[in-house]
Amino acid sequence: MKQKLLTLALLAPLFYTACNSTPSKPTTSIIETKEIKKETEVVPQVLPTTITKANSFTETTVSYATDKTAVKEQGLMHIESFMETLKPTLMGLMKSDSTYKTAMGGCTSMAQGMTNDYNAISPDTKIRRTALKYRNEKNKPDATDTVVMERFLASKNLKEPLVVEMPNHYRVYKALDMKQPCLACHGTNISEDLGKMLEKSYPKDLATHFKLGEFRGTIVAEVKK
Repeated sequence: MKQKLLTLALLAPLFYTACNSTPSKPTTSIIETKEIKKETEVVPQVLPTTITKANSFTETTVSYATDKTAVKEQGLMHIESFMETLKPTLMGLMKSDSTYKTAMGGCTSMAQGMTNDYNAISPDTKIRRTALKYRNEKNKPDATDTVVMERFLASKNLKEPLVVEMPNHYRVYKALDMKQPCLACHGTNISEDLGKMLEKSYPKDLATHFKLGEFRGTIVAEVKK
């Protein structure tokens, strides 16, 4: 299995940190309110299901599985394999074109497809990308993702992965921070040409105005039970 993952890493350029993506202004406001011994958080959130029910309340419960070391290691192995497909290729594209248009175009056309290719050869663990400020609507977070990412933001600890227990699987979340090269497409001084490309590809883009070192989003490994 690991050999197949390494083979894909050589063949398929995947992009994450410089391309996570499109938007639709988040309508979910989630506030952590309780954490008990088993690290279970019960989080009230406002979810306007319709315009006339904007004040309706639902509840999101997040259970952190801090004792699942093997699950965390399996998830991180897949995350690292996935990320290893990104760095050399993306850095090469950026170095070959100082305007970053090539990297931006490659990111837009390839990222989701390469994620699907990775998952096609991984039966027990699936990889996906998400962010609070996403660019591609396919990476829009669900309620659990949002609670976990808000925990990363509150703790300011982006190094320690978080493991969450779901009904049929575990989720291993690895936080990503904003790197210097990524500011070209995600920062506060995006060039006019790149801005036009982003507007055309992602008219509801939320993933801009980041600063160096800020929390960017997460890569999530979903491990079957």
